[in-house]
Amino acid sequence: MSEPRDPIDDWLSTDVELLQAPPGAFGRVHRAARRRKAAKAISTMAGVAVVIAAAATLPQLAAGLLPGHGSPQRVVAGRTTSPSIHPSSAGTGTPSTRSATPTPPASQAGAAPLGTTGPTHPPAPGLMPTSVTFVGTGTGNVVGAVVGQASCSPGRCTALAGTPNYGQTWYKVGAPPAGPPDGATGISQVRFADPSNGWTYGPQLFATHDGGLTWQQVKMPGRVIDLAAVGGRAFAVVAYGCRGSGKRYAANCTSLALMSAPAQSNRWHLVPGTSTGIAEAPGGLQLTPQYGYLMTKGLLYAGPVSGGAWHAVSNASPSVPACLRGGQFGPWLLAPDSPSLFLVCGTPGAARPAGSLTLYQSGDQGLTWQRQGTVTESGTPTSLAVAPTTGTLVLATSTGIYYSTNQRSWRRARVTGGPAGGFSYIGMTTTLQGVAVPANAQLGEIFTTDDGGLTWQPRTIG
Repeated sequence: MSEPRDPIDDWLSTDVELLQAPPGAFGRVHRAARRRKAAKAISTMAGVAVVIAAAATLPQLAAGLLPGHGSPQRVVAGRTTSPSIHPSSAGTGTPSTRSATPTPPASQAGAAPLGTTGPTHPPAPGLMPTSVTFVGTGTGNVVGAVVGQASCSPGRCTALAGTPNYGQTWYKVGAPPAGPPDGATGISQVRFADPSNGWTYGPQLFATHDGGLTWQQVKMPGRVIDLAAVGGRAFAVVAYGCRGSGKRYAANCTSLALMSAPAQSNRWHLVPGTSTGIAEAPGGLQLTPQYGYLMTKGLLYAGPVSGGAWHAVSNASPSVPACLRGGQFGPWLLAPDSPSLFLVCGTPGAARPAGSLTLYQSGDQGLTWQRQGTVTESGTPTSLAVAPTTGTLVLATSTGIYYSTNQRSWRRARVTGGPAGGFSYIGMTTTLQGVAVPANAQLGEIFTTDDGGLTWQPRTIG
């Protein structure tokens, strides 16, 4: 930083006509010069003090960020925050969102930011993953995390584990002070927008903005049943009037709405145009870098992910599948790959035998659709994803994983040690890398692919 402008320096550096100096002028100039030299010396010493202080605090800062360092216990979860929401916007019967009840602090040892690699603490023993998330670091790497219940002292507790190499090795990440889903409390899912900003939810909501080092509860007006993030913004589906319990916390809800917040913020706002009395379909919230979709049981909503209102997509076109025209048959599975949007629907009146699913594709954000053919799978479909660039579709069911490279014919993927009960979730992070979560969390593993979904290998959390 430059020194303050000195009028005497300005005067000395200006070309002037030599005149007879007034009495005492040279003495005043001399004294001013001495003061400037003293001020510069003090400023230099202050700069040295700043450098020394930074060097002294840097190891403490690193110890707080790197796994395997720091104090034995670290406080996790701070204050409770409330979303910013108009009281009348969420519909009749919406619980009040104003709360000043603090979240009790909890302690975690060796909490690590999601994107940190190197020597780490191992994850909690016996971690049974119920959800997984993978994000890019901005340096070409992909890091991920799982959430689930693990062995703690005493009993079981919620735990997170991170991976810097797509499941080959794992380290401990700080977890929020919440148990498994139990009515309106607990969490079961995890999502990250980047290595720093993430959320655990289902049905409560907790947020971290330091990669899992600390978490804080965010009070929402209902149960958070779905969440996704893209481009520095997060979207959450909030359901009201729910009577489901345990893992079925999203069951028997009377209405829902979409809320949004910047990834770095805990101030959530309703997205105009998305409140509805129709329940969300499984995996119904899907985002691309430009556009977002929310599929309910019989209606599709769409809108920009950069902010602004969403709208119900018109289903007037004869090409719109029956499941998007108020049909109450399923399943409904949605997967976007800009500019295409893929939809798997159950056939009206079908008793769900193999081959009763139909694949549709839309190139205009759901206004019109083209029937692509029958999905030849077995078991109950649970999750659909599309690989970036190639457009390869992967489908998880209760019996295994299926893929299609041309949107017309399907093949069963080769799954090493395929789990009984199949899979509850599948996703593609890159063109080649994908991840699937077994329906049986007690296996303590996830499955990954590095060839675009053709083959899958188990990755034990530990």
